[in-house]
Amino acid sequence: MNELYQAAMNKGKIRNHFQYDKWKYFLGIILAVFSWSMLSTMTAPRTPADKKVDIFLVGGYMMLDESTEYSNTLLAEFPELMEVNFSNITLGDEMEYASRQKLLVMVGSQTGDIYFFTEGEFAVMAEMGLFLPLDEYPELLSHFTEEELETSIFTTEEDPTPRIYGLPVSKVEAIGKSFYDTEKSFMGITAYSQNSEKALEVMQWIIEHGETEKYEQRKLELELEKLKEQ
Repeated sequence: MNELYQAAMNKGKIRNHFQYDKWKYFLGIILAVFSWSMLSTMTAPRTPADKKVDIFLVGGYMMLDESTEYSNTLLAEFPELMEVNFSNITLGDEMEYASRQKLLVMVGSQTGDIYFFTEGEFAVMAEMGLFLPLDEYPELLSHFTEEELETSIFTTEEDPTPRIYGLPVSKVEAIGKSFYDTEKSFMGITAYSQNSEKALEVMQWIIEHGETEKYEQRKLELELEKLKEQ
């Protein structure tokens, strides 16, 4: 009888333990999966930096299939690249802590050539010196009004001179209406990018083909060119 009672007590303790501490196990599983994912990424064969452009969308959710299609269009436009990768880091949900940790790891390891952030998040990252100044690229800036560019002017901790560090992408509907909400968002090129020249070209293409109609037309042209080559 005592043994049965003790067994029942032990089961009760175990049940209570998992009930009140389950979040610890949940977080532990998330961190373990994240660590394994990072380890796999770090040990996987790497594409040379000058043969790829990594784009991080930070904030809302990204539609995977549509982003892959857009990535394939960019690869067709830039055949000298082996990869154009879109990655998503979501903020503002139950995974906020893990997402923030992932963002810190990506930035700390100098990963990514182009980042999309919502307005407030972009301002913080720009002032920390994450982005390359874009003032010397008039062709790129010509697509925006002075009022639009004023929202992208910041000073950094190391440079007190006001500079343009990003570009508004609210009007890039080819992305915004397809796989990622670009409303009140900005994109910038990381100061540490090892392929900044090509990242600038990709950024300009994204802006120039921001309208869905222009994007679809160019995508069709690229597909026809590919068929002719075959």
